[in-house]
Amino acid sequence: MPFVRRHFVPPSLRFRIFLRANRFFLIGVLLLLAGFFYLLFTNQQGDELIAINALRTDRLDTFFISATRLGEPIAYVVVLLVAITFRLRTALFAALTGITVAIVAGLLKLYFAEARPMRYFFDNFEDTWHSLNLFDENMRNWGYSSFPSGHTASAFALYSFVCFNVHRPKIAISILCFLLALAVGFSRMYLLYHFLRDVTAGAFLGLLVAIVMFFLQWKLFPDSVRLNDGIWWERHKP
Repeated sequence: MPFVRRHFVPPSLRFRIFLRANRFFLIGVLLLLAGFFYLLFTNQQGDELIAINALRTDRLDTFFISATRLGEPIAYVVVLLVAITFRLRTALFAALTGITVAIVAGLLKLYFAEARPMRYFFDNFEDTWHSLNLFDENMRNWGYSSFPSGHTASAFALYSFVCFNVHRPKIAISILCFLLALAVGFSRMYLLYHFLRDVTAGAFLGLLVAIVMFFLQWKLFPDSVRLNDGIWWERHKP
């Protein structure tokens, strides 16, 4: 038997209210980006990967190999399946968020065509390459699609969008979504797939797409009962 939703009221689209409602998450992301920018301007490219690579252990390998999948389509499928039970609108725009960020990140990769860390170190600093604690060959990426990090963009887009749409418990959800996105971004550097600059750009791109999609979702038929309900909800009829 479906649940009954009473007196559903769409969220305010005033940007000031949005910022206040999501201040914990947004402050966390902005502080993270500020820290990333500081490291970018005070270190040479690749220094952060060398430092992170020195931390490798079998347990961390297992953790970050799994964590990186939190930025892949399977994570969107899980969110979509949960969201569709509460609100079709949110499920629809969660999917559109993933599609949008994938297209934008893909186009940027094609435009910049920056060397992945494996290729960069091998071509420019071969001694450094040989000193790295490298992963197995089947996990190495020698391509020219480093900038920006698609996984990081995908993760920050998804978990930002989730955070914006969940009203409570807001602080717990904000912390959880921030940590999930951060784990994906860090995993891309740990696994030697991306530089810090790639992860920073990906995080910013993902956040931007999520903000746009959050507001856009309420511009499409805002009074639609069907879109505002999920498959387990039934609109209360007085």
